[in-house]
Amino acid sequence: MKRTLIALALASIVPSVVSAQPSPSLSGDKVDAKALLASGLKLFAAKDYLGALAVFKDAYARFPSSKILINIGTTLKALGRNAEAANTYQRYLDASDSEAGKKADVAKVLAELDAKLGILDITVTPDDAEVQIGHGDWEPAKDVAHIRVDPGSAVVRARRDGYTGAESTVEAVAGAHQTVTLTLAAIPVATNTTTGGAATLTDGGIGTRVESEPPPGKLGVFAYAHVDPKAPGAAGYVGASYEVISRLQVEAAAILGPKFGGYVAARYAFLDGMFRPTITAGMPVFVSDGARYCVRGAGGLEVALHRRLSIVAEFGVEHMFNPEANIASTLIVPAVGAVGRL
Repeated sequence: MKRTLIALALASIVPSVVSAQPSPSLSGDKVDAKALLASGLKLFAAKDYLGALAVFKDAYARFPSSKILINIGTTLKALGRNAEAANTYQRYLDASDSEAGKKADVAKVLAELDAKLGILDITVTPDDAEVQIGHGDWEPAKDVAHIRVDPGSAVVRARRDGYTGAESTVEAVAGAHQTVTLTLAAIPVATNTTTGGAATLTDGGIGTRVESEPPPGKLGVFAYAHVDPKAPGAAGYVGASYEVISRLQVEAAAILGPKFGGYVAARYAFLDGMFRPTITAGMPVFVSDGARYCVRGAGGLEVALHRRLSIVAEFGVEHMFNPEANIASTLIVPAVGAVGRL
């Protein structure tokens, strides 16, 4: 039967090589295949089955005619590689260019082999994955949906980009079908989608809100109340600040009642974090029957409620260079207020 199948294959392909008149490049491939087949037959006759197999496979690579599959299958069978031989014979039977007159002989040999082999019916999701049987090559799942294996333990693996791999071990039984089902799980991909000033981190459909607010800028605004304990009341200081270097900012404000004027100062925070000890040096100018010039020094504490909002409490001393007649030149003037960073 081995020699019959080999002879059938060669007899059918050689005439087609000689008589066909395809394009020059294709004709060259056919001629090469013819020469390789003749060489392969000599090796097969000499029982150099490994050499013959290599030559037949080379011939099929050059000119993939289904007829050459008969030679490959028969040589594999001679080597005792029955599962590979059966799968090759099946490829011949499934090929669109296989000849009806030869199918009966091939089917008879395949039936004899199937009695000694297990058949795995493999289903993979997604169906465009690749499958590996044992340590064999990775092949498209559709090409190994029904595959012969030697009886015994068989490991079936599946893979696809973007999915976790899957594996199943089955016990193949001679002459029987075994169903293998492998389902690959998609690997979640984290993506950032931005809406307004915040981003949503998405992972497998579960969203986690992630703040994407930019850090505070150098500009800020503030409002203080400077309290005069001797003359109960307070003056409001409303203005803007600018951070010159880290933790050092300059301030400018308008003084709003009971006397009006302006204020410039520099304030330094010794620490970062929530609690920030500060010192301030400033110069208030009041308008009361002319301009009244002061200097102010203060120490205090800034408490960061938020990275853009803090409250400040200071203990300060002010000295006026040209006070009015009924006003002391040096006063203790505490202050409390709020600072916002833009």
